[in-house]
Amino acid sequence: METLTRTEPHIDWLKRVYFSNVDKRIALDSGACLLKPNQHNERLFFVLKGTLVGFIEDDLDERFEIFRSGKNKLVGAYSFFSKTHQSYSTVIAEGETIVAYIDANDLQREDISYGEFAEHILPVVVEEIYMRQLLAIRVSMDRQNTIRRLNQAEKLAALGQMAAGLAHELNNAIGVIEKKSEWLVGRISEYVQEKDSRGLYPYFEKGLNQGHGLSSKEVRQRKNELEKRYKIPPNQAKSIAKIGLSNPELDRFSGELDHYLQRINYYYETGLAIHDMLIAARHASEVVRSVQQLGTDTRVHLNTIDINQTIRTALSILEDMTQKVDLNLDLNPLPNITAHANDWTQVWVNLIKNAIEALTSDQTKKPCITVKTKQKGKMVTVKVEDNGPGIPQSLRQKIFQPNVTTKVNGLTFGLGLGLSIVQRIVESYNGEISVESEEGKTTFTVNIPI
Repeated sequence: METLTRTEPHIDWLKRVYFSNVDKRIALDSGACLLKPNQHNERLFFVLKGTLVGFIEDDLDERFEIFRSGKNKLVGAYSFFSKTHQSYSTVIAEGETIVAYIDANDLQREDISYGEFAEHILPVVVEEIYMRQLLAIRVSMDRQNTIRRLNQAEKLAALGQMAAGLAHELNNAIGVIEKKSEWLVGRISEYVQEKDSRGLYPYFEKGLNQGHGLSSKEVRQRKNELEKRYKIPPNQAKSIAKIGLSNPELDRFSGELDHYLQRINYYYETGLAIHDMLIAARHASEVVRSVQQLGTDTRVHLNTIDINQTIRTALSILEDMTQKVDLNLDLNPLPNITAHANDWTQVWVNLIKNAIEALTSDQTKKPCITVKTKQKGKMVTVKVEDNGPGIPQSLRQKIFQPNVTTKVNGLTFGLGLGLSIVQRIVESYNGEISVESEEGKTTFTVNIPI
């Protein structure tokens, strides 16, 4: 009687005792069918070479893989052991395949009891059932993930349609604001110039044309210099530093600084307010156009732009918010790139705005944001750093997904889409965005190909 040695696996025993008959072998070419659904089968197959793949088909004749059996695996166990002896799947050879088989008569051998056969066949069949269950679980999980992604895509599509409709309705109103703002600039400029009797109109033009020329760090440095050199009170020194008055200009007003400074500041602040209003109107108009193009590859008005200028434009839009933090700019000279300026303004507005909101929400002591730019090889690199609470580890890998936010009440925009839009814009220019975060420091890095 054949017995199993201590070191001989069940599968080897089965192969040696039952599947070694060379007269009971079948050679299958790639794509050949071994079994079909409902086919009568009284054979148990053993794969000697190649792979057999089992499929079931739905009402639309679409195939779904249910098992994949390679060398030393059993196939046909269900139909072989069942009373009906009917196969339930289509079994096809993947590549050249050789199988051995036994039929019911082979189990009647006098030298081996059926109990002994069962002892060795059961562990192999159980393992095969287990592997098929794992495959079924993986297929089910993949299907659930696919359904989840489809649901998300449907939500985003619906959101895109809603946003496009809203943008269409807003377009006329925003267009009026943009055009009337431009008209207003001309009229106010004429009026201010007519009323100027002290030669201070250039300060209005400075605010109108240059906007916020200095960072908060540069303003502080200039303020300290003015206090020491001219013995000017802190409030006056800060106003002069923000306007950017040079030492020769201050010398011009020597002895009458108090008298002139209020008027200079009035002219400058008026020009600056109109400058920011005009930028905001243009940005709003461009955002509406971007929303209308959401989900398309169309991009209009590509120009040669300076990334540093798009950062300054973003800071003008966020001027009220940046007053809450210490803002440091380290903007190095950069080569121009061909792009849509508003795209990059949107990127910086989102990144800087998110940083400010994180700092204020956390009530960070001495909140600070640093924006750095530099050229490295054929890349422009922009870093936006803050000293806030950091992004939790669990969120870092999915921070750019729609509807993901680290804020308790979500983004001010309300949909948790800010960073998702940022990533879409960056990648549309073949760029990359990444984030590094720990408590006390979060850095978003954007690499833009030149």
